Amino acid sequence: MSHAEPARAGLWTDPIFAAIRLPPFAVGALLAGLLLAALIALAAATGGLAELEARGLGWWEHRDGRLGVLLALLGATLPTALRYHELGTRRNLEALARSDLWGASPPVDLRAAPVGLSRGIRVGLMSLLIVPVISFSIDRQPGLYFTRDYWGMAQIWHWLLGSAICFCGGLLTYRVLVDARRFAALARALPRVDLLEREGLLPFAHQGLRAVIPGLIILTFLALNLGDRDFWMAILALGGLTAAQLVGFLVLPLAGLRERVRAAKREEIARVHAAIRGDPGALRESPLARNPDPNLADLLAWRRFVESVPEWPIDASTLGHTALYLGIPLLSWVGAALVERVVDALIR
Repeated sequence: MSHAEPARAGLWTDPIFAAIRLPPFAVGALLAGLLLAALIALAAATGGLAELEARGLGWWEHRDGRLGVLLALLGATLPTALRYHELGTRRNLEALARSDLWGASPPVDLRAAPVGLSRGIRVGLMSLLIVPVISFSIDRQPGLYFTRDYWGMAQIWHWLLGSAICFCGGLLTYRVLVDARRFAALARALPRVDLLEREGLLPFAHQGLRAVIPGLIILTFLALNLGDRDFWMAILALGGLTAAQLVGFLVLPLAGLRERVRAAKREEIARVHAAIRGDPGALRESPLARNPDPNLADLLAWRRFVESVPEWPIDASTLGHTALYLGIPLLSWVGAALVERVVDALIR
């Protein structure tokens, strides 16, 4: 183990996935299948399937049926997303350790063990409050939940599975936030930034892009209910909060790195200006030090290059392509919901 190698303490999800011994995507698919099978069995036992058949409705046309399916899929997706986030964060930290960006004195944040689970559990428990808030925004009848007629098997399913989803979502959100702050601190601790070779900075970009995936998943599932007017308040509130988190989680791991790149550019431009003024030792810390006698044209060309170096580790094209690929499901569901609304309005 090198002096800069990060601590390989156990991840939060290790006990679960070590016991199952399956890849994360297979665990997610298995969990989704089990939840959907339980939902179908529950609908058959309570007469829900017979009711849909008698009314001539498809499963997706019925609110309880649609919500049951979405909650089952989301309940299987979030634990899988947490596992992939933890594994990706570990890989990015190991890549930073191998790059030797900090030399012989790596920062504490690089070698520290992963954050403890207890605080994440508290955040997950506080996230349970989202369930009654969303329910109230849809039903808008606070006394409804204290009546016996409301609590059918479908409602119990929604509240129990929704609570599990909110707990796991809070856990994932907290983990993404803590890891984002860790990468921001690592970037600010960089002793220097090589403006010519920025390959070693890619783990910061990977971490920022990885952090937005859970938010896009949640936005996709929210968009599936755009065709139901009663969901609009919940979608606007929760969707707006998720979108704000998405932007913050993307920017936070990269903000510290941007500060260091900007500082490195200012320092290099100051060296070039000093060399133009005739300071003989101005380029001692510059890549131009390899050139024993740069002329004015060389100095001006180098200054233009330094000024053109992007300050963000993610260029516009990479960010655009990532947003496009990850947003295809979201855009497709939004489009389908809007078309459904337009056709329904025309028929009426």
